[in-house]
Parts: sequence; structure tokens; C-alpha cells
Amino acid sequence: MGQGNENWEEEFEYSDAVRAGDLWFLSGQVGLEADGTVPADIERQYRFAFDALLGVLRKQGCTAADVVELTTFHVDYPQHLPEFMRAKSRFQGDARPAWTAVGVAALAMPGTLVEIKAVARARD
Repeated sequence: MGQGNENWEEEFEYSDAVRAGDLWFLSGQVGLEADGTVPADIERQYRFAFDALLGVLRKQGCTAADVVELTTFHVDYPQHLPEFMRAKSRFQGDARPAWTAVGVAALAMPGTLVEIKAVARARD
């Protein structure tokens, strides 16, 4: 679910990634500091959320280019959209996955502004 929270899969009984056929379904990731705290800087939080997603992709042998669908859940949407778009562009490069952005009242981790989930093509 984000950096610094390796035990969350066990504690909350979910998987960071599940394979179904030729696709990987990745659970939502949030942007946290290495110590598990929420960054005060919005762009840092967004960048860390995409970094966490990239970490899960890499564990499955995938890259950001393999993402076919991206779903993002935003607190205060669309207030911080320019900052989010910079982080999203940095993550995906030239790739253009399908994308749905959803505004929400809150996320499970207090203080987080975005949770990002994805579907990716399996490489093998």
C-alpha cells in the first residue's frame, strides 16, 4: 500500500498484486516516507505513490509501460491536479493507459491525498 508498510498485506488480508491470465491487478498504493509517515509536500506524496506502484510492478517483472489501466482516488479533487499530473507524467513517460480519476472524501490512511491502483500486462 506504500513505502514502509511491508506488513500491510498480512495485517489487512490482501495482495499487492494478483495475476489473472495475462494481467496483473495491483492494489492501491499511497505515497509515504520510508518511515511510514505522510509527506507534507504534495508533489513528494504523489511521486512516492507512483514509486510504490512501480515497486509492485517491478516485483511482477513489469514496468510502467505495461500498465493498461490506471485508477486514482483523490482527496480534494481536482484541487491538486497540476501537481498530480506532473508526477503521473514522470511515472508513465510516453505510455497512455486508460485512466479514471475519482474524487473521494477520505482515504484509509489519514493525510494521504491519493491512492493509485493499476492493471498491467504480464510480460511472460
